[in-house]
Amino acid sequence: MTACAPRFRLFLPALTCALGACAHAAAPGAIDADAADTAAPVDAAPLATAWPVGSTSADWTDATRPTPANGDTPGHAGRHLPVQIWYPAAGSPGGDVLDKATPAAGGFPLVLFVHGSSGTPSVYSGICSRLAALGYIVAAADFPLTSLLTDGGPSDWHAEDQQVDLGFLADQMFGAAVPPLLAGHVDATPGYAVVGHSTGGAVALLAAFRPDGHDDRVRAIVDISGDSCFFAPTFFATRAVPLLAVGATRDLLVPAPNNPVRAFQLAGSPAVLAVLQGGTHLQVTDLGLADPTDSTPTGLTDPLAQTMAAWGTADACRPIPPAGTEPLLDHDVQRDLTAQIARAFLDAHVKGAPAGLTALLAAGDPRMVLQSK
Repeated sequence: MTACAPRFRLFLPALTCALGACAHAAAPGAIDADAADTAAPVDAAPLATAWPVGSTSADWTDATRPTPANGDTPGHAGRHLPVQIWYPAAGSPGGDVLDKATPAAGGFPLVLFVHGSSGTPSVYSGICSRLAALGYIVAAADFPLTSLLTDGGPSDWHAEDQQVDLGFLADQMFGAAVPPLLAGHVDATPGYAVVGHSTGGAVALLAAFRPDGHDDRVRAIVDISGDSCFFAPTFFATRAVPLLAVGATRDLLVPAPNNPVRAFQLAGSPAVLAVLQGGTHLQVTDLGLADPTDSTPTGLTDPLAQTMAAWGTADACRPIPPAGTEPLLDHDVQRDLTAQIARAFLDAHVKGAPAGLTALLAAGDPRMVLQSK
C-alpha cells in the first residue's frame, strides 16, 4: 500500500505556515476580499460567550494498538496522540485564549474534536475555542495518519482507526491521566460528544453509527462537512445517536447534497441539518482559504472511500451536484454560525437544555437553513 496524496495537498504550505513553520508567506488560494462573488459579507451577530477560554495540552500514547505503515514509513507499536485542550476559564468573557488559565468553577461536558485530512488541532483553534467559551471542554488530537505532521505525509488510509482512538481519549480525559489543571472539571456524567470536520466528520459518524465496536458513552455527534456518501443507508440505522449535520452550499470538496444532507435524511431522529448559505469547506478552519476548483470530491477510488468500504459503497458520491452561487460568507461568520448551532444542539442533547436549539430553529436566520426531526 502506498501513501496517498492528501485531498488538501494544494494547501499544505498554508497549513504549515499556520503551525509557525514560515513567516509572512501568502497562502495559496487565499480569499480575495475584493472578489466580485464575495458581495458584501454580512457581519455575524456577536457570539454569546459565557466564559473566557484557557488552553493546555497533553501527550498520550495508546500502547495497546499499533500504527500501520504509511507508504515507505514503517508501522510501529502504539498510537501517539498529542492533544490540545480548550476549556472555560475563570474571569470575564472575551479576550485571547490564555495558556494554562485557571479553569472556571464546576464541571463541563467533554467534546472530542476530529480534524480533517492534512489538518491539526492548531488550524481548528477558532471553532474549538468558540465551543469552550460556550461551556464545553474540547480536546483535539493530532490523529495518525491524517495529521499534517504524520511521518511520510498525511494519508486517509485507516481513518477508521480514529474512532477507537476517541474511546482512548475519553478514558484519559475522564481518568487520572487528565492534565492536573483540569482534574475535577471534566464532567463524565453525560458521556461525551464528537465533533468532526471533513474526514473527521466521517470519523464522527463512525463514532455514532458503527455497528461493531462502538462506544456507548458517545451521546451526540456534530458532522461538519463530513465525507459520508460512501456509507450505505443501512449504516445510519444501526444505532440512535443525536446527529447534527452541517453542510455548506459552496463546498467544493464535500458537496452538501451528497454528504451532510444525505446523512440527515438517512439518520433516525433526533437529527438536525444546518446548511450554511454561501459557506465553503475550508473556512471552518482558521485559514481564510478558498476551496480548490481543480479538486474532485471523494469517489470510489479515493483512500477514504476504500478504507470505509466495510460500511457501503461510493455510489452516492456521484453525480457531483453544482455548487451554490450565494454570496460568500465571511470567514468569522461561518465559524460563528457553526459554533452557535453546534452549541445549541449539544446543549439540547448533552446538557438536556433544549431552549437554545428551539430558538434557533424558530429564528429563520437566512444564512443558516435548518431542518430537524
